[in-house]
Amino acid sequence: MKKLIGLPVIRNGKQIGTVERGVLQRDGKALAGLLVKEGLRASRWIGAEDILLLGQLSVLCRRQPVRPPKSSAFRLFRVTDANGLRIGIVTDALISEQSLAVTALEISAGPLDDLIDGRFFATSFDVKSMGSTGHVTIPCKES
Repeated sequence: MKKLIGLPVIRNGKQIGTVERGVLQRDGKALAGLLVKEGLRASRWIGAEDILLLGQLSVLCRRQPVRPPKSSAFRLFRVTDANGLRIGIVTDALISEQSLAVTALEISAGPLDDLIDGRFFATSFDVKSMGSTGHVTIPCKES
């Protein structure tokens, strides 16, 4: 999703803004929509159903962006394993360009661990929604 930030959003051949950030559904399994910045105006919302194409150079949409819903503040954050041991935080999500489904979550265990072991990807996960943040649980990580 980080690669989407700053991409131009095109509607009917005309740029209508740039991607501010992507928002996942509350279960963390698919893209819910995009927050779009249009000049000096407040952020606007494009729902996943209105996204025609997530490209490498731009995002194509079918409708004009609208006022963001309250659910647009949702973010995935803390990650624990099935035993309750804190693993780290979600730093990014890999999204299928065709289906807009989340294929994996990028997880950081902290700056030092990122340097030594690198970040890792969780393809199997469960999300518990807690207001505007989601708590991610993954199967026990093997050392």
